[in-house]
Amino acid sequence: MAKKKRKSADSGPDGNVPLKGMETFRLLAGLFFGVLAIYTFIALLSYLFTWAEDQSLLTNSDVWNTLVPAENGGGKVGFFWANLLLSKLFGLGAFIIPFFFMGISFYALKIRKIKLLRLFFLSLFGAIIFSVLFSYIFSFTKFDTWFGNGVGGSYGYYVNEWLVAMLGNTGAGSLLIVLTVLWLVILSYGVVKWFNRMIERIFHRKPKDADLAAGASLAGVAAEGGEPVDLYNKTKDDAPENDVVFEILESSHLESAGEAQSDGKSRAAGVDPATGELYGIDGAGGISPLNGSGNGLNGSDDTDSDEDFLKNIPPETLETLFDPRLDLSNYQIPPISLLEDYKDRIFKVPMEELEKNNRKIVKTLKDYKIDIDKISARTGPTVTLYEIVPAAGVRIAQIKRLEEDIARSLAANGVRIIAPIPGTNAVGIEVANEKPSIVPMRSMLEDPKFTNAKFDLPVVLGRTISNEALTFDLAKVPHLLVAGATGQGKSVGLNAIITSLLYTKHPSELKFVLVDPKKVELSLYSRIERHFLAKLPDSEEAIITDTQKVVYTLKSLTIEMDSRYDLLKMAHVRNIREYNEKFLSRKLNPHKGHRYLPFIVVIIDEFADLLMTAGREIEEPIARLAQLARAIGIHLVIATQRPTTNIITGLIKANFTARIAFRVISNIDSRTILDTTGANQLVGRGDMLISTNGELTRVQCAMIDTAEVERVTEYIGSQRGYASAYYLPEYTGEDGDGSGVGDVDLGKRDKLFDEAAKLVVQFQQGSTSLIQRRLNLGYNRAGRIMDQLEAAGIVGPFEGSKARQVLISDFASLDRILASLE
Repeated sequence: MAKKKRKSADSGPDGNVPLKGMETFRLLAGLFFGVLAIYTFIALLSYLFTWAEDQSLLTNSDVWNTLVPAENGGGKVGFFWANLLLSKLFGLGAFIIPFFFMGISFYALKIRKIKLLRLFFLSLFGAIIFSVLFSYIFSFTKFDTWFGNGVGGSYGYYVNEWLVAMLGNTGAGSLLIVLTVLWLVILSYGVVKWFNRMIERIFHRKPKDADLAAGASLAGVAAEGGEPVDLYNKTKDDAPENDVVFEILESSHLESAGEAQSDGKSRAAGVDPATGELYGIDGAGGISPLNGSGNGLNGSDDTDSDEDFLKNIPPETLETLFDPRLDLSNYQIPPISLLEDYKDRIFKVPMEELEKNNRKIVKTLKDYKIDIDKISARTGPTVTLYEIVPAAGVRIAQIKRLEEDIARSLAANGVRIIAPIPGTNAVGIEVANEKPSIVPMRSMLEDPKFTNAKFDLPVVLGRTISNEALTFDLAKVPHLLVAGATGQGKSVGLNAIITSLLYTKHPSELKFVLVDPKKVELSLYSRIERHFLAKLPDSEEAIITDTQKVVYTLKSLTIEMDSRYDLLKMAHVRNIREYNEKFLSRKLNPHKGHRYLPFIVVIIDEFADLLMTAGREIEEPIARLAQLARAIGIHLVIATQRPTTNIITGLIKANFTARIAFRVISNIDSRTILDTTGANQLVGRGDMLISTNGELTRVQCAMIDTAEVERVTEYIGSQRGYASAYYLPEYTGEDGDGSGVGDVDLGKRDKLFDEAAKLVVQFQQGSTSLIQRRLNLGYNRAGRIMDQLEAAGIVGPFEGSKARQVLISDFASLDRILASLE
């Protein structure tokens, strides 16, 4: 196979037409005009002091004889050139001409962008104006005969004579002053813009450490304008043997997080660090400042029949009713300084590592007779993406099949092939960096993409391979499924989600329902119970650890959901954003049950453990909330370390379209979570794939450790809070929820009592696990049914580890017992 010709950086748009001749011409032209500018300036400057000594050259017929000397610093040519410009044309105004030539040089050499036509007219206008002006000024002095016709040159002398004759000395002087000021104004406009840009570059550029923390391109420097740098466009010896162009792509995230500027409208509630004032989200559905002119009092509304209901509310309670922030008006969001920057754990990807991987990839593909045109490397905090452009005729499937061979050749973990990269004709090969970098949560919260987002529930999770902050609106997602093996970053991911919301929301806008079966993962958040947590009225602790309490809480949330839908129906709105906007505009009567509705985010850790103990009692309310709760502001985040099909069922997957997968053991687990492989090829420690609407994005999760979470929660908890946690609707349990045989009321039997009785008689086995397994119930509910069966005389008393004795041997006897209970 013929060796492919290397694609040159000087090729045309189609990659085949060379532009080298044009580039060479621009280079030569730039150098020529640069030298001409310097030479002209030297000749003009020297002419000012030597013009009299060299005047004899003008009449000497043998002027070009080498024996005839010239005093001008530019020699004889310089003298005649300066004499033309200074004496015959513009006088001192000719000093503008060298700057004109230098501008052309800068343009040709691409040193800076210059509009040649504007430069030409500015230079010509300036030379003429100053020529006449100097002639006018020096006509009143003894220097009016310099250079023959004065310091304004012949052109300035004759124009000045004409102007004085036409307008007189005063009129000519006034006109020249006006024209000079006009020229200076036109010139200063461009100069001021250039000066401002220079100040911006010098004093507002990002320091290297911040560049590093933001994850900008760490392996190469891109040319101005964002073009990739061809690393092998240096010398022949530097080029790789395969002659494939290798590039380092500039990261799209180039601004320091510390340079994030607010656009004047805050998207989330909190305290402005500059003014200390409390602010709220904008009119899209959050809290905004209320004032007399913008409270909606003049608008008509058919929601409440009594249009004058505000008149019946005492003025001193009016603000409190409609602005829930006033209960905690002095609340302060946590300062960013509570979080670590981890600068000592952010590493640069060495150029040697990139080039080594490039050579190995090209060699591996070449061994399988696969030709490529170009490789581009895009560095991320944990993984580098090598973008490969295959040669014409190469099928992408050929590269995809070599995934294991490439991984073995690179001797690296986390190798994943993307074939093709969405929206391009390139194939991506993700390779883990030898020294992965930490992505600090602090840098995420300072990132402009997060701070400038207009989200109801803003969440930032980490950085993508292109070093962009991954942000999304949980209110739009609207539910999130998180899965991964033990120790791969799920808990840190949950902390990142919670922290994002704590740094952007006021306690009156957001409440968390935290479920922690392990009792240790979310316990730190108990400190913010009176600010951000919600619980059942009879619960002692806001962090829910008991399985039965989880069931009750989820069913209480369904009651809350139904109640909120009733409020939306009464208000004639479709979602929580419209409802809260209407309420804050004082168009809904609080005395008729209307209230501000905070968002409720339900965080469930170890979902698999709950399903094992509560079964269908857990899955049913979760499915109902996932299907219906989006519009009324209840959102679920469920995490599990067992991504199996009996845990992540079809019902769960159907309602959780946004899913996060940390590293898992097998590709089967990956398919269970994401419907595709890839999660089994991650490197762990926060490396994750997030699937939204079927698109996969690889992200390094932001790091926030336990000490940081503790500082944040202590800061919030130390402030004045509400009298108690946010109370969910009371839920007393379903019929048949007795706590023991002595408390059993057979008139309030469980709905599945008859079915369970027939099951026990059929199998002649009084086992709670039999009822739990056959009826797909939780252990607690199955135990209560067993107590009811004992009270009805169908099974005997509890006998420790043995199954209970079944007292009824046939269905006829069972039917008589069941009939007697009716």
